[in-house]
Amino acid sequence: MQKFRRAARCSLIGVVFSGLTLLLSISRAGPGEGTELTQLEKAGKYKEAIDLLQQKPTYDSFYFYNLGILWAKSNQIGLATAYLEKANRLNPHDPEIIRSLKTARTQLSSKLIVPLTENGLDAASNQVERMADRIPSDEILGILGLVVLVVSLFWIRAYLKTRNITKTFLKPSGWFGALALVIAFAFYGIYKVGSLDPPAITLLKQPLRSGPGMNYPEITTLEPGIKIRVVGATITVNENEVWQKVRYKTEQFGWVPLSGLLPL
Repeated sequence: MQKFRRAARCSLIGVVFSGLTLLLSISRAGPGEGTELTQLEKAGKYKEAIDLLQQKPTYDSFYFYNLGILWAKSNQIGLATAYLEKANRLNPHDPEIIRSLKTARTQLSSKLIVPLTENGLDAASNQVERMADRIPSDEILGILGLVVLVVSLFWIRAYLKTRNITKTFLKPSGWFGALALVIAFAFYGIYKVGSLDPPAITLLKQPLRSGPGMNYPEITTLEPGIKIRVVGATITVNENEVWQKVRYKTEQFGWVPLSGLLPL
């Protein structure tokens, strides 16, 4: 029994240490530190700075954050919102990214022809999908694994005391453990259901069409920075045209060129 308790303590300490290490490893985004990039930014040559940044893309939150800030300074608020959304998706706990994204969303809403609230920039998602978008996949899996580990240790400890499975699960710790597992798996289920139609952000002002091709009627126009949901597979019309079916409002679908979307 003492060996088991010692092993359980070591396991819990290891889990806590791993969690703290993960939190401390989340890097805080900031402005570009490269000498040439910084000089271009200070000189107001934002387009040149963007071109320089895109020459060596890293595709991490730092990269997308800097792109978003540079596009914002270039007064391209739709593109700024798109890249800040991507940065926030990759690093959802960075306060600077969250603050910049909130500002970009507000500015984009005020510039649209039809004023929208912040949620109006995401008219394509239902409530479950919005909730799933706020839960990073690595975090939900980490939480699920931690809950399973802790509950299993408590159940094993209770069983070693009673040597009876029925009594183990009828104890308060058994009920609470079962409830914790149900809640954890419920969140995981929400994440999986909400991820069936993954989100993307529009990068261009482009017409949304009723079919995969320029010959199909135009339904509406999508502005840069609007979140849509990707539905199904792409269709290749020719070597220069790849179209994606999207949901742009609840139960309303259309087609746009794949090149105009930034997957989240």
